Amino acid sequence: MQMLNTRFFEAIASAVDLDDPAEQFLAQRFMIEAIGRVTSQLPEVAKSAAAVAKRFITGAATAEEVIAERVRLWRAIEGRDQSDKPDVLKIRTAICILHPMDIANSAETLEYFFMFWQQAGLAQAELEAAIQNKYGI
Repeated sequence: MQMLNTRFFEAIASAVDLDDPAEQFLAQRFMIEAIGRVTSQLPEVAKSAAAVAKRFITGAATAEEVIAERVRLWRAIEGRDQSDKPDVLKIRTAICILHPMDIANSAETLEYFFMFWQQAGLAQAELEAAIQNKYGI
């Protein structure tokens, strides 16, 4: 993870308890908001990820719909999922918002989200705005 996003992750991790279910929910909402701010920068196949995740956390979509979206995105990068090409990294960033935040992996999911965001070249200003909006940092 590059320096700027390491700083963001550390700021969030020191400000909140990512093992607390309420904070996990906030982290999920933060990632969804951030991706929603850069949807136009995502490959076409990943543009619906934020909408599906947002519908899920508001109760308008089922877990099965989220899983189907996640599987669809993994299939879109099948065979190149370890690539460092921006389009693959953008899709992997979107996949992060489709994973449930739970005690076992909330910090790890957030770390991957930041790492993929940075490496994909997504708009840093939009990430900072989402952090400010959700965490006040």
